[in-house]
Amino acid sequence: MENNKEIKILVVDDEEVMRSLFTDLLSERGFKVSVANNGKEAIELIKETFFQVVILDMHMPLMNGVETLRTIRVMSPKTSIVMTDSFPDKFAEEALKEGAISCIHKPFNIQEVIEVVNKAIENKET
Repeated sequence: MENNKEIKILVVDDEEVMRSLFTDLLSERGFKVSVANNGKEAIELIKETFFQVVILDMHMPLMNGVETLRTIRVMSPKTSIVMTDSFPDKFAEEALKEGAISCIHKPFNIQEVIEVVNKAIENKET
C-alpha cells in the first residue's frame, strides 16, 4: 500500500466547516488534502493534479455532485469517488450507479470516513 503522504485527496464541499473537518481529519493521518468549493473548482484542480480519492458533496451550487462525478469519471477514471450527503435520496443512488464507491451520510462518524477512504485507496490499487 502507498505511503499516506503520497495519497492525494480532494475534498469538494460548498460548506467551509465540512472542508475544514475533512482536511483536519485526513491531514492528521498523513494524506495530502486539497479542497474545492464546488464542482467547477474541482474540475479545474483535476485538470492539473491526479487525486487518488475525491470526497464529493452531493448538493452544491453550479454543478451538483452527480454532474461533477460524471465529469471526473471521464477526466480521471482511476480516481475513487466517495459521495457525502445530508440525507439519503435518489441522487445518492444515482451516484453509486455512476461509479461512486460509497456515500457517507452527514453527520458521519470519523471511523466510517477513515474506513471508506482506505477502501477507496485499496479499490484503486488492485
